[in-house]
Amino acid sequence: MLFSGFSKILLGALSLATAGCCTPLSPSSDAACKAIDLALPLGRVNYPDSPTYAQENHYWSNRQTDNIAPACFVAPENTLEVAATMKVLASLNTQFSVKGGGHTAFAGGSNSDGGVTVDLMYLTTLNVSSDRKTVSIGAGNRWINVSEALDTLGLVVAGGRVADVGVSGLILGGGISFFSGMYGWACDNVRNYELVLASGLIVNASPTENEDLFWALRGGGGSSFGIVTRFDMGAYEQPGGNIWHSSLIIPGAANASAIAAYQNLTVNGMPSDNKAHSYMVLTHMDMLGGYAVISDLFHADLPNTADSAHETVPEVFVPFESLPTITKSKSIDNVSTISRAIDVPYGSRQTWWDTTIKATDPSLLIDIVPLWQDHVEKLIAAANGTAVTPYLAYQAIPLNVLKAMEVNGGNALGLKQSDGPLMLIQVAAQWSDSALDELMERSSEGVIGKINDLAKSRGLSHGFVYANYAGNSQSVFESYGADNHAKLKQVAMKWDPEGILRKLWRGYFKL
Repeated sequence: MLFSGFSKILLGALSLATAGCCTPLSPSSDAACKAIDLALPLGRVNYPDSPTYAQENHYWSNRQTDNIAPACFVAPENTLEVAATMKVLASLNTQFSVKGGGHTAFAGGSNSDGGVTVDLMYLTTLNVSSDRKTVSIGAGNRWINVSEALDTLGLVVAGGRVADVGVSGLILGGGISFFSGMYGWACDNVRNYELVLASGLIVNASPTENEDLFWALRGGGGSSFGIVTRFDMGAYEQPGGNIWHSSLIIPGAANASAIAAYQNLTVNGMPSDNKAHSYMVLTHMDMLGGYAVISDLFHADLPNTADSAHETVPEVFVPFESLPTITKSKSIDNVSTISRAIDVPYGSRQTWWDTTIKATDPSLLIDIVPLWQDHVEKLIAAANGTAVTPYLAYQAIPLNVLKAMEVNGGNALGLKQSDGPLMLIQVAAQWSDSALDELMERSSEGVIGKINDLAKSRGLSHGFVYANYAGNSQSVFESYGADNHAKLKQVAMKWDPEGILRKLWRGYFKL
Protein backbone atom coordinates (compact mmCIF):
# COMPACT_ATOMS: atom_id res chain seq x y z
CA MET A 1 0.00 0.00 0.00
CA LEU A 2 2.92 2.33 0.70
CA PHE A 3 3.77 2.67 -2.98
CA SER A 4 0.26 2.78 -4.40
CA GLY A 5 0.87 6.29 -5.77
CA PHE A 6 3.95 5.13 -7.68
CA SER A 7 3.17 1.48 -8.46
CA LYS A 8 1.93 1.80 -12.03
CA ILE A 9 4.61 4.29 -13.03
CA LEU A 10 7.30 2.20 -11.36
CA LEU A 11 6.23 -1.03 -13.01
CA GLY A 12 6.16 0.71 -16.39
CA ALA A 13 9.64 2.10 -15.83
CA LEU A 14 10.98 -1.29 -14.84
CA SER A 15 9.51 -2.92 -17.91
CA LEU A 16 11.44 -0.54 -20.15
CA ALA A 17 14.73 -1.63 -18.65
CA THR A 18 14.22 -5.37 -18.11
CA ALA A 19 13.74 -6.55 -21.70
CA GLY A 20 10.33 -7.94 -20.80
CA CYS A 21 11.37 -11.10 -18.99
CA CYS A 22 10.98 -12.19 -15.42
CA THR A 23 14.66 -11.96 -14.50
CA PRO A 24 16.00 -8.43 -15.01
CA LEU A 25 19.06 -8.04 -17.17
CA SER A 26 22.05 -6.11 -15.82
CA PRO A 27 21.06 -2.75 -17.21
CA SER A 28 23.34 0.24 -17.53
CA SER A 29 23.15 3.13 -15.14
CA ASP A 30 21.66 5.10 -18.00
CA ALA A 31 18.70 2.72 -18.10
CA ALA A 32 18.26 3.08 -14.34
CA CYS A 33 18.30 6.88 -14.63
CA LYS A 34 15.56 6.69 -17.26
CA ALA A 35 13.53 4.30 -15.12
CA ILE A 36 13.76 6.59 -12.11
CA ASP A 37 12.91 9.55 -14.32
CA LEU A 38 9.64 7.83 -15.20
CA ALA A 39 8.98 6.76 -11.62
CA LEU A 40 9.39 10.23 -10.08
CA PRO A 41 7.86 13.62 -10.85
CA LEU A 42 9.47 15.71 -13.56
CA GLY A 43 12.77 17.36 -12.72
CA ARG A 44 14.04 14.96 -10.06
CA VAL A 45 16.62 13.32 -12.35
CA ASN A 46 19.45 15.44 -13.74
CA TYR A 47 21.80 14.32 -16.52
CA PRO A 48 25.31 15.57 -17.36
CA ASP A 49 23.99 18.12 -19.86
CA SER A 50 21.80 19.76 -17.18
CA PRO A 51 22.87 22.93 -15.30
CA THR A 52 21.44 21.37 -12.12
CA TYR A 53 23.79 18.38 -12.58
CA ALA A 54 26.79 20.72 -12.36
CA GLN A 55 25.39 22.23 -9.16
CA GLU A 56 24.88 18.80 -7.61
CA ASN A 57 28.32 17.56 -8.65
CA HIS A 58 29.85 20.07 -6.22
CA TYR A 59 31.56 18.69 -3.13
CA TRP A 60 33.63 20.00 -0.24
CA SER A 61 36.73 18.06 -1.36
CA ASN A 62 37.65 18.45 -5.01
CA ARG A 63 38.68 14.80 -5.01
CA GLN A 64 34.98 13.90 -4.94
CA THR A 65 34.38 15.54 -8.32
CA ASP A 66 37.73 15.24 -10.08
CA ASN A 67 37.14 12.73 -12.93
CA ILE A 68 33.99 11.46 -11.19
CA ALA A 69 30.78 11.70 -13.20
CA PRO A 70 27.56 9.89 -12.26
CA ALA A 71 25.25 8.84 -15.07
CA CYS A 72 22.71 11.05 -13.30
CA PHE A 73 21.88 12.71 -10.03
CA VAL A 74 18.53 11.88 -8.48
CA ALA A 75 17.13 14.46 -6.06
CA PRO A 76 14.01 13.08 -4.30
CA GLU A 77 11.83 15.58 -2.49
CA ASN A 78 10.36 13.29 0.16
CA THR A 79 10.72 9.88 1.73
CA LEU A 80 8.27 8.23 -0.68
CA GLU A 81 10.41 9.37 -3.59
CA VAL A 82 13.53 8.01 -1.90
CA ALA A 83 11.71 4.70 -1.52
CA ALA A 84 10.66 4.64 -5.17
CA THR A 85 14.25 5.41 -6.20
CA MET A 86 15.60 2.64 -3.98
CA LYS A 87 13.17 0.13 -5.49
CA VAL A 88 14.34 0.96 -9.01
CA LEU A 89 18.04 0.80 -8.10
CA ALA A 90 17.61 -2.57 -6.38
CA SER A 91 15.41 -4.02 -9.11
CA LEU A 92 17.82 -2.98 -11.85
CA ASN A 93 20.93 -4.00 -9.92
CA THR A 94 22.42 -0.51 -10.32
CA GLN A 95 25.37 0.82 -8.39
CA PHE A 96 24.70 4.06 -6.54
CA SER A 97 25.88 6.38 -3.80
CA VAL A 98 24.08 8.83 -1.51
CA LYS A 99 25.02 12.47 -0.98
CA GLY A 100 23.95 14.10 2.27
CA GLY A 101 26.24 17.10 2.75
CA GLY A 102 29.01 15.84 0.47
CA HIS A 103 31.68 16.49 3.10
CA THR A 104 33.69 13.28 2.75
CA ALA A 105 37.36 13.93 1.97
CA PHE A 106 38.20 11.02 -0.31
CA ALA A 107 37.14 10.29 -3.89
CA GLY A 108 33.93 8.32 -4.25
CA GLY A 109 32.91 8.73 -0.61
CA SER A 110 29.47 10.00 -1.57
CA ASN A 111 29.57 10.21 -5.35
CA SER A 112 29.20 7.34 -7.81
CA ASP A 113 31.37 7.48 -10.90
CA GLY A 114 29.30 6.09 -13.76
CA GLY A 115 26.52 5.08 -11.38
CA VAL A 116 23.61 6.94 -9.83
CA THR A 117 24.12 9.49 -7.06
CA VAL A 118 21.07 10.08 -4.87
CA ASP A 119 21.23 13.66 -3.58
CA LEU A 120 19.17 14.30 -0.44
CA MET A 121 19.42 18.09 -0.77
CA TYR A 122 15.63 18.61 -0.81
CA LEU A 123 14.97 16.66 2.39
CA THR A 124 15.24 19.79 4.52
CA THR A 125 12.26 19.61 6.85
CA LEU A 126 12.92 21.00 10.32
CA ASN A 127 10.15 20.74 12.91
CA VAL A 128 10.27 21.42 16.66
CA SER A 129 7.83 19.50 18.84
CA SER A 130 5.25 21.45 20.85
CA ASP A 131 7.06 20.62 24.10
CA ARG A 132 10.39 21.87 22.59
CA LYS A 133 12.12 18.60 23.48
CA THR A 134 12.46 17.06 20.02
CA VAL A 135 13.58 18.41 16.64
CA SER A 136 12.77 16.42 13.50
CA ILE A 137 15.53 17.07 10.97
CA GLY A 138 15.41 16.10 7.30
CA ALA A 139 18.49 14.22 6.15
CA GLY A 140 19.41 16.80 3.51
CA ASN A 141 20.01 19.62 5.97
CA ARG A 142 23.39 21.12 6.73
CA TRP A 143 24.12 21.93 10.37
CA ILE A 144 23.94 25.65 9.63
CA ASN A 145 20.26 25.19 8.69
CA VAL A 146 19.62 23.54 12.02
CA SER A 147 21.53 25.99 14.20
CA GLU A 148 20.08 29.08 12.50
CA ALA A 149 16.56 27.84 13.12
CA LEU A 150 17.20 26.78 16.71
CA ASP A 151 19.19 29.89 17.70
CA THR A 152 16.06 31.98 17.32
CA LEU A 153 14.18 29.61 19.65
CA GLY A 154 16.88 29.42 22.33
CA LEU A 155 17.38 25.71 21.64
CA VAL A 156 20.33 23.53 20.68
CA VAL A 157 20.93 19.93 19.69
CA ALA A 158 24.08 17.89 20.19
CA GLY A 159 24.84 18.30 16.51
CA GLY A 160 27.69 19.27 14.24
CA ARG A 161 30.09 22.12 14.89
CA VAL A 162 30.99 23.12 11.33
CA ALA A 163 28.40 25.02 9.31
CA ASP A 164 28.43 23.24 5.96
CA VAL A 165 28.75 19.65 7.20
CA GLY A 166 25.70 17.53 6.38
CA VAL A 167 23.40 16.26 9.10
CA SER A 168 23.32 12.65 7.83
CA GLY A 169 26.99 11.78 7.64
CA LEU A 170 27.88 13.40 10.93
CA ILE A 171 25.16 11.65 12.93
CA LEU A 172 25.54 8.24 11.31
CA GLY A 173 29.29 8.24 11.97
CA GLY A 174 28.94 9.33 15.61
CA GLY A 175 29.09 13.11 15.65
CA ILE A 176 31.20 15.25 18.02
CA SER A 177 29.34 18.30 19.31
CA PHE A 178 29.91 21.49 21.29
CA PHE A 179 27.57 19.89 23.85
CA SER A 180 29.04 16.39 23.96
CA GLY A 181 30.25 16.86 27.54
CA MET A 182 26.66 17.02 28.71
CA TYR A 183 24.80 14.89 26.16
CA GLY A 184 27.29 12.60 24.40
CA TRP A 185 27.81 12.51 20.64
CA ALA A 186 25.13 13.33 18.10
CA CYS A 187 24.19 9.68 17.59
CA ASP A 188 23.44 9.36 21.31
CA ASN A 189 20.77 12.04 20.98
CA VAL A 190 18.70 10.56 18.15
CA ARG A 191 15.31 9.47 19.46
CA ASN A 192 14.09 7.99 16.18
CA TYR A 193 15.38 7.33 12.67
CA GLU A 194 13.16 7.18 9.60
CA LEU A 195 14.82 5.21 6.83
CA VAL A 196 14.27 3.42 3.54
CA LEU A 197 15.43 -0.18 3.46
CA ALA A 198 16.98 -1.93 0.46
CA SER A 199 13.53 -3.34 -0.30
CA GLY A 200 12.05 0.16 -0.54
CA LEU A 201 10.11 -0.31 2.68
CA ILE A 202 9.98 2.73 4.98
CA VAL A 203 10.55 1.95 8.66
CA ASN A 204 11.29 3.74 11.92
CA ALA A 205 13.95 2.76 14.43
CA SER A 206 13.71 3.86 18.05
CA PRO A 207 14.14 2.43 21.56
CA THR A 208 10.66 0.88 21.24
CA GLU A 209 10.52 0.04 17.52
CA ASN A 210 13.11 -2.02 15.65
CA GLU A 211 15.51 -1.66 18.55
CA ASP A 212 18.36 -3.58 16.92
CA LEU A 213 18.34 -1.26 13.93
CA PHE A 214 18.19 1.75 16.24
CA TRP A 215 21.34 0.56 18.02
CA ALA A 216 23.19 -0.15 14.75
CA LEU A 217 22.47 3.28 13.28
CA ARG A 218 24.10 4.90 16.32
CA GLY A 219 27.58 4.95 14.87
CA GLY A 220 27.24 2.06 12.41
CA GLY A 221 26.75 4.29 9.39
CA GLY A 222 23.78 4.03 7.07
CA SER A 223 25.12 2.33 3.97
CA SER A 224 24.69 -1.19 5.36
CA PHE A 225 21.14 -0.61 6.62
CA GLY A 226 19.26 1.90 4.48
CA ILE A 227 18.92 5.53 3.44
CA VAL A 228 18.01 7.56 6.51
CA THR A 229 15.58 10.32 5.58
CA ARG A 230 14.83 11.90 8.97
CA PHE A 231 16.43 12.16 12.39
CA ASP A 232 14.36 13.00 15.47
CA MET A 233 16.83 14.48 17.94
CA GLY A 234 16.62 15.60 21.56
CA ALA A 235 16.56 19.40 21.93
CA TYR A 236 17.88 21.37 24.90
CA GLU A 237 17.30 24.86 26.24
CA GLN A 238 20.21 27.26 25.62
CA PRO A 239 19.36 30.99 25.86
CA GLY A 240 19.77 32.55 22.43
CA GLY A 241 21.64 29.46 21.32
CA ASN A 242 24.69 31.26 22.73
CA ILE A 243 27.94 29.81 24.03
CA TRP A 244 31.22 31.31 25.28
CA HIS A 245 34.10 30.91 22.82
CA SER A 246 37.79 31.65 22.95
CA SER A 247 40.27 31.06 20.15
CA LEU A 248 44.02 31.07 20.76
CA ILE A 249 46.82 30.83 18.22
CA ILE A 250 49.97 29.68 19.99
CA PRO A 251 53.48 29.69 18.50
CA GLY A 252 54.70 26.26 17.45
CA ALA A 253 57.68 26.52 19.78
CA ALA A 254 55.23 26.28 22.68
CA ASN A 255 53.47 23.16 21.41
CA ALA A 256 54.63 21.00 24.34
CA SER A 257 53.13 23.43 26.89
CA ALA A 258 49.91 23.70 24.89
CA ILE A 259 49.56 19.93 24.54
CA ALA A 260 50.24 19.41 28.25
CA ALA A 261 47.48 21.91 29.08
CA TYR A 262 45.09 20.14 26.71
CA GLN A 263 45.92 16.73 28.16
CA ASN A 264 45.21 18.04 31.66
CA LEU A 265 41.93 19.52 30.41
CA THR A 266 40.99 16.09 29.02
CA VAL A 267 41.86 14.10 32.13
CA ASN A 268 40.88 16.53 34.88
CA GLY A 269 39.14 19.61 33.55
CA MET A 270 36.28 18.43 31.37
CA PRO A 271 35.13 15.61 33.68
CA SER A 272 34.74 18.23 36.44
CA ASP A 273 32.90 20.66 34.14
CA ASN A 274 30.75 18.95 31.55
CA LYS A 275 29.75 22.23 29.91
CA ALA A 276 33.29 22.66 28.56
CA HIS A 277 34.37 21.58 25.09
CA SER A 278 37.62 22.05 23.19
CA TYR A 279 39.88 20.85 20.42
CA MET A 280 43.51 21.59 19.59
CA VAL A 281 45.01 21.68 16.09
CA LEU A 282 48.67 21.88 15.10
CA THR A 283 49.33 23.26 11.64
CA HIS A 284 51.99 24.78 9.41
CA MET A 285 51.16 28.07 7.70
CA ASP A 286 53.52 30.68 6.28
CA MET A 287 51.17 33.43 7.46
CA LEU A 288 51.69 32.20 11.04
CA GLY A 289 55.46 31.95 10.64
CA GLY A 290 55.53 28.18 10.19
CA TYR A 291 54.32 25.79 12.85
CA ALA A 292 51.54 26.97 15.15
CA VAL A 293 48.91 25.59 17.52
CA ILE A 294 45.24 26.59 17.33
CA SER A 295 43.20 25.99 20.47
CA ASP A 296 39.45 26.62 20.49
CA LEU A 297 37.63 26.62 23.84
CA PHE A 298 33.85 26.54 24.25
CA HIS A 299 31.59 26.72 27.29
CA ALA A 300 27.80 26.43 27.58
CA ASP A 301 27.61 28.67 30.67
CA LEU A 302 27.67 32.40 29.98
CA PRO A 303 29.00 35.39 31.94
CA ASN A 304 26.38 37.80 33.29
CA THR A 305 26.93 40.29 30.47
CA ALA A 306 28.28 40.05 26.96
CA ASP A 307 30.99 42.61 27.73
CA SER A 308 32.40 40.42 30.51
CA ALA A 309 33.06 37.66 27.97
CA HIS A 310 36.27 39.48 27.11
CA GLU A 311 37.51 39.34 30.70
CA THR A 312 35.80 36.29 32.18
CA VAL A 313 37.33 32.88 31.59
CA PRO A 314 35.62 29.71 32.84
CA GLU A 315 37.75 28.21 35.59
CA VAL A 316 38.33 25.03 33.61
CA PHE A 317 40.17 27.04 30.93
CA VAL A 318 42.30 29.25 33.21
CA PRO A 319 45.52 27.21 32.59
CA PHE A 320 45.39 28.26 28.92
CA GLU A 321 45.65 31.92 29.90
CA SER A 322 49.33 31.54 30.74
CA LEU A 323 50.25 30.13 27.31
CA PRO A 324 52.10 32.45 24.90
CA THR A 325 49.86 33.51 22.04
CA ILE A 326 50.11 35.07 18.60
CA THR A 327 46.46 36.09 18.77
CA LYS A 328 43.69 35.57 21.31
CA SER A 329 39.98 36.31 21.16
CA LYS A 330 36.95 35.81 23.41
CA SER A 331 33.29 36.24 22.59
CA ILE A 332 29.75 35.12 23.24
CA ASP A 333 28.05 34.02 20.02
CA ASN A 334 25.26 31.76 18.94
CA VAL A 335 26.04 28.36 17.49
CA SER A 336 25.44 29.38 13.88
CA THR A 337 27.88 32.31 14.14
CA ILE A 338 30.59 30.12 15.63
CA SER A 339 30.01 27.29 13.18
CA ARG A 340 30.48 29.69 10.27
CA ALA A 341 33.67 31.03 11.82
CA ILE A 342 35.26 27.58 12.00
CA ASP A 343 33.94 26.33 8.65
CA VAL A 344 36.49 24.98 6.17
CA PRO A 345 35.69 26.38 2.70
CA TYR A 346 35.25 24.40 -0.51
CA GLY A 347 37.88 24.49 -3.23
CA SER A 348 40.75 22.25 -2.07
CA ARG A 349 41.71 18.62 -2.18
CA GLN A 350 41.35 16.97 1.23
CA THR A 351 42.45 13.92 3.17
CA TRP A 352 42.01 12.74 6.73
CA TRP A 353 43.01 9.73 8.81
CA ASP A 354 42.58 9.03 12.50
CA THR A 355 43.20 6.79 15.46
CA THR A 356 42.53 6.86 19.20
CA ILE A 357 44.96 6.44 22.07
CA LYS A 358 44.85 6.62 25.85
CA ALA A 359 45.07 10.20 27.06
CA THR A 360 46.72 9.53 30.42
CA ASP A 361 50.31 10.42 29.49
CA PRO A 362 51.09 13.90 28.12
CA SER A 363 54.53 12.77 26.94
CA LEU A 364 52.95 10.44 24.38
CA LEU A 365 50.91 13.30 22.93
CA ILE A 366 54.00 15.50 22.80
CA ASP A 367 56.13 12.78 21.19
CA ILE A 368 53.62 12.38 18.36
CA VAL A 369 54.48 15.85 17.10
CA PRO A 370 57.92 15.01 15.58
CA LEU A 371 56.35 12.08 13.72
CA TRP A 372 53.83 14.44 12.18
CA GLN A 373 56.43 17.14 11.48
CA ASP A 374 58.54 14.68 9.47
CA HIS A 375 55.43 14.01 7.40
CA VAL A 376 54.83 17.75 6.97
CA GLU A 377 58.35 18.42 5.74
CA LYS A 378 57.94 15.72 3.06
CA LEU A 379 54.65 17.25 1.93
CA ILE A 380 56.02 20.77 1.74
CA ALA A 381 59.05 19.63 -0.28
CA ALA A 382 56.89 17.64 -2.69
CA ALA A 383 54.41 20.51 -3.09
CA ASN A 384 57.22 22.61 -4.58
CA GLY A 385 55.56 25.91 -3.78
CA THR A 386 51.95 24.89 -4.47
CA ALA A 387 49.39 25.29 -1.71
CA VAL A 388 49.41 22.70 1.07
CA THR A 389 48.14 23.03 4.65
CA PRO A 390 48.69 20.09 7.02
CA TYR A 391 46.89 19.49 10.32
CA LEU A 392 47.36 17.36 13.42
CA ALA A 393 44.20 17.54 15.52
CA TYR A 394 43.73 16.41 19.11
CA GLN A 395 40.13 15.91 20.19
CA ALA A 396 39.38 14.79 23.71
CA ILE A 397 37.04 11.92 24.60
CA PRO A 398 36.99 12.50 28.38
CA LEU A 399 35.23 10.34 30.94
CA ASN A 400 32.16 12.57 31.11
CA VAL A 401 31.58 12.13 27.37
CA LEU A 402 32.00 8.36 27.62
CA LYS A 403 29.50 8.36 30.48
CA ALA A 404 27.02 10.50 28.53
CA MET A 405 27.22 8.04 25.63
CA GLU A 406 25.64 5.39 27.84
CA VAL A 407 22.68 7.42 29.13
CA ASN A 408 20.26 6.83 26.25
CA GLY A 409 20.92 3.15 25.71
CA GLY A 410 24.44 3.23 24.32
CA ASN A 411 25.72 3.15 20.76
CA ALA A 412 27.60 0.86 18.38
CA LEU A 413 30.99 2.60 18.72
CA GLY A 414 32.36 0.27 21.39
CA LEU A 415 33.74 3.08 23.59
CA LYS A 416 33.52 2.40 27.33
CA GLN A 417 34.17 4.46 30.44
CA SER A 418 36.73 1.86 31.47
CA ASP A 419 38.72 2.71 28.32
CA GLY A 420 39.01 6.39 29.07
CA PRO A 421 40.02 9.05 29.06
CA LEU A 422 40.88 8.88 25.36
CA MET A 423 42.34 11.17 22.74
CA LEU A 424 41.24 11.10 19.12
CA ILE A 425 44.18 11.90 16.84
CA GLN A 426 43.48 13.14 13.33
CA VAL A 427 46.02 13.64 10.55
CA ALA A 428 44.58 15.81 7.78
CA ALA A 429 45.65 18.10 4.97
CA GLN A 430 44.33 20.26 2.17
CA TRP A 431 46.22 20.96 -1.04
CA SER A 432 45.75 22.07 -4.64
CA ASP A 433 47.86 19.84 -6.92
CA SER A 434 46.34 16.44 -7.83
CA ALA A 435 49.87 15.10 -8.41
CA LEU A 436 50.25 15.07 -4.62
CA ASP A 437 47.25 12.79 -4.02
CA GLU A 438 49.13 9.51 -3.72
CA LEU A 439 51.83 10.95 -1.47
CA MET A 440 49.23 12.56 0.77
CA GLU A 441 47.40 9.28 1.29
CA ARG A 442 50.48 7.12 1.72
CA SER A 443 52.27 9.52 4.06
CA SER A 444 49.16 10.25 6.18
CA GLU A 445 48.47 6.55 6.59
CA GLY A 446 52.11 6.08 7.56
CA VAL A 447 51.91 8.69 10.32
CA ILE A 448 48.82 7.01 11.78
CA GLY A 449 50.70 3.70 11.75
CA LYS A 450 53.65 5.24 13.58
CA ILE A 451 51.34 6.80 16.17
CA ASN A 452 49.68 3.45 16.78
CA ASP A 453 53.08 1.74 17.10
CA LEU A 454 54.31 4.37 19.56
CA ALA A 455 51.17 4.06 21.67
CA LYS A 456 51.45 0.26 21.72
CA SER A 457 55.08 0.45 22.81
CA ARG A 458 53.96 2.46 25.86
CA GLY A 459 50.88 0.40 26.65
CA LEU A 460 48.59 3.29 25.71
CA SER A 461 46.97 2.11 22.47
CA HIS A 462 43.24 1.89 21.94
CA GLY A 463 42.64 1.77 18.19
CA PHE A 464 39.12 3.19 17.79
CA VAL A 465 38.75 4.72 14.33
CA TYR A 466 36.20 7.53 14.07
CA ALA A 467 34.37 7.07 10.78
CA ASN A 468 33.94 10.78 10.14
CA TYR A 469 37.71 11.34 10.08
CA ALA A 470 38.80 7.98 8.67
CA GLY A 471 40.94 7.35 5.60
CA ASN A 472 39.28 5.34 2.85
CA SER A 473 41.15 2.12 3.63
CA GLN A 474 40.85 2.19 7.42
CA SER A 475 38.98 -0.62 9.18
CA VAL A 476 36.34 1.48 10.90
CA PHE A 477 33.81 -1.08 12.09
CA GLU A 478 36.42 -3.62 13.12
CA SER A 479 37.77 -0.96 15.49
CA TYR A 480 34.47 -1.03 17.42
CA GLY A 481 35.46 -4.39 18.91
CA ALA A 482 34.75 -7.95 17.81
CA ASP A 483 31.38 -8.16 19.57
CA ASN A 484 30.00 -4.92 18.15
CA HIS A 485 31.38 -5.68 14.70
CA ALA A 486 29.68 -9.07 14.70
CA LYS A 487 26.42 -7.58 15.99
CA LEU A 488 26.44 -4.91 13.28
CA LYS A 489 26.86 -7.61 10.64
CA GLN A 490 23.95 -9.55 12.11
CA VAL A 491 21.69 -6.50 12.05
CA ALA A 492 22.69 -5.73 8.45
CA MET A 493 21.95 -9.30 7.40
CA LYS A 494 18.54 -9.19 9.09
CA TRP A 495 17.44 -5.95 7.42
CA ASP A 496 19.11 -6.57 4.05
CA PRO A 497 19.24 -10.38 3.77
CA GLU A 498 20.13 -10.34 0.07
CA GLY A 499 23.05 -7.96 0.63
CA ILE A 500 21.66 -5.46 -1.87
CA LEU A 501 23.21 -2.44 -0.17
CA ARG A 502 26.52 -4.20 0.35
CA LYS A 503 26.62 -4.98 -3.36
CA LEU A 504 25.27 -1.76 -4.86
CA TRP A 505 26.00 1.15 -2.48
CA ARG A 506 29.45 2.37 -3.45
CA GLY A 507 31.72 4.54 -1.33
CA TYR A 508 32.25 5.09 2.36
CA PHE A 509 32.63 2.21 4.79
CA LYS A 510 30.94 -1.17 4.60
CA LEU A 511 30.47 -4.03 7.01
